[in-house]
Amino acid sequence: MKLHNRVFPALIIAFTAVICPLFADDAEDALRRDLDAIFADQRLSDTLWGVAVYSIDREESLFEHNAGKLYIPASNQKIITTAVALLRLGPEYRFKTRVLIGGTIEDGILQGDLIVQGFGDPSLSTRMGVKDPLAVFRAFADRLKAMGIKSIAGNIAGDASAFKGTIYGRGWELDDLTESYAAPVSALAFNENFTSFQIRPGAKAGEAAILSSEPLSGYPRVDNAVVTTVAGRPSAVFVERVSGDIGAPETIKIRGTVPLKNQTARRSVAIHSPVRYYLEALRQLLGREGIDVADCDIKEEYSLPESGDSNAVELLATHESAPLAELLMPLMKDSLNMPSETLLRVLGLELRREGTAVAGVDVVTETLETMGIRKGSYIYADASGLSRRNLISADIFVRVLDFMYRQPVFPRFYATMAIAGTDGTMRNRLSGANVKGNVYAKTGTITGVSAISGYVRTADGEMLAFSMIANNYTSGKATAESIQNRAIQRLAQFSRKQPVDKK
Repeated sequence: MKLHNRVFPALIIAFTAVICPLFADDAEDALRRDLDAIFADQRLSDTLWGVAVYSIDREESLFEHNAGKLYIPASNQKIITTAVALLRLGPEYRFKTRVLIGGTIEDGILQGDLIVQGFGDPSLSTRMGVKDPLAVFRAFADRLKAMGIKSIAGNIAGDASAFKGTIYGRGWELDDLTESYAAPVSALAFNENFTSFQIRPGAKAGEAAILSSEPLSGYPRVDNAVVTTVAGRPSAVFVERVSGDIGAPETIKIRGTVPLKNQTARRSVAIHSPVRYYLEALRQLLGREGIDVADCDIKEEYSLPESGDSNAVELLATHESAPLAELLMPLMKDSLNMPSETLLRVLGLELRREGTAVAGVDVVTETLETMGIRKGSYIYADASGLSRRNLISADIFVRVLDFMYRQPVFPRFYATMAIAGTDGTMRNRLSGANVKGNVYAKTGTITGVSAISGYVRTADGEMLAFSMIANNYTSGKATAESIQNRAIQRLAQFSRKQPVDKK
């Protein structure tokens, strides 16, 4: 009996050691078969899929399908940009904006210029988590009033020279440049450098539609050619740019039709003179706050004098943004392009002393090499993913996700991801019981491209990194997303300990 008591537990241990890995192998094989079937969906038979699934906890690949091939990633590109920014700038990095005055104050009048020097703060936007994007300007006004300044006799000037080179991402398409998602980059940025128009029908058919803009009234100038039509017809609104004099406020022509009894039509448009836009917003706010700026001109280019110059300016105030980690959350969750492109230039400015996209790409390349991702194995054309010149593999995204998981900044990085069924671009996606709140991911969509990469925990709590990129489909993104959703749900259902519920 004593021998039996010793031998029987040993046999159980030996049996478990042999059989459990077999169960695990069977579970992995079943997972691979299921994923193969999911990505073979005939609705997208002409689609190019790149897929990688990696167990972070076990440090092993679970599934690959063309994982090393290069694909256009769309906004999954922001995963790389955000990871590099957190690693190289740090989660507590803050964007700075300096306000200076040049000249003297005489009887409450600034006999000189008010100058704003920018270094890329993208946060003056409600989409970036700021309740009132004009609050910063209001603080500037309070500082001027505290100094006894009631009127400005000189210019309201902007120094945006911290950024140089192209104001667009490399490879951005001409057709996109009017759209708000393709707004230019500037060291001085207000409302992510776009404006939104509200278009309401007139009182009767044939009358001009009623236009208003926000957050800034009266800028840009608008040539309203939208006509009210009879009820029941669809709205058709188009935007054109009108060439104007250099340095003058830009003009936008809006044409088309809007029917009677129609709800307000909305159209967001990129601003092509972002420094003037910023300074116009500041001028309007100063006027509302009781500072006389009626005779002030806008000066979009300003070079600060040397510190030894007798006309040297005086620093009035320095504004600091919220910490980078906070700003990255709306940037990633809602997939904001202009702030992403700003990050690339700030990486160059802070780490190469050159606020250009080229210098920023150099920092990105250097950082990816520390992750074991060699230069030349991908193309990083822009920071946001709007460019079709980007080429990244699913394997590279999984390697970045795995690397970030093991860094001290991971909680901050993880928090930037959209949460399934909860927020951001995942708010209305993957809301089932085993995936809602369990999938943290970045989506990406441009014409013919649907990508999603991120993290999911299995039924056993095992952390997986995944990347699923579809290119060259013609059936619409809904089909591609449904296939991705099925695959992610299968990952969340995966268990090495028990059979899969096929319901």
